[in-house]
Amino acid sequence: MSREYQVIENKDSIDELVSTYFNFINRRYLEEALKNFAKREGYGQEIVFVYFQSDLDDYDMEQLPKPLDEKHILIELGYPAFESEQIAYLNFETFYDYLEAGARKEPETTQLTDLLSEVKDSLQLR
Repeated sequence: MSREYQVIENKDSIDELVSTYFNFINRRYLEEALKNFAKREGYGQEIVFVYFQSDLDDYDMEQLPKPLDEKHILIELGYPAFESEQIAYLNFETFYDYLEAGARKEPETTQLTDLLSEVKDSLQLR
């Protein structure tokens, strides 16, 4: 993680950030990402990452504009796409909604459905 962050807060920009994430985490990596998310572990490829609180050490936490708590994820789009890291804090419910929407774009499989259910349970969503 770098020291310069641009915090994204408006929905259109967050939608674009999440879309970029799913463009990198395509079918080949989606199952692996969902397995990590079910364990509340982050996942990323190349320049896009999702972090849970437990993924960050004290140093990383101190670099953030605001601390990441146990009820949110941090999605990051980094260099070289942008000079400063673009980040957004998403609560678990919003994050899960994006995951569901992203998974719907893939051919439905029992494994994807089961993994989404595991993520939902892990995030303690109803």
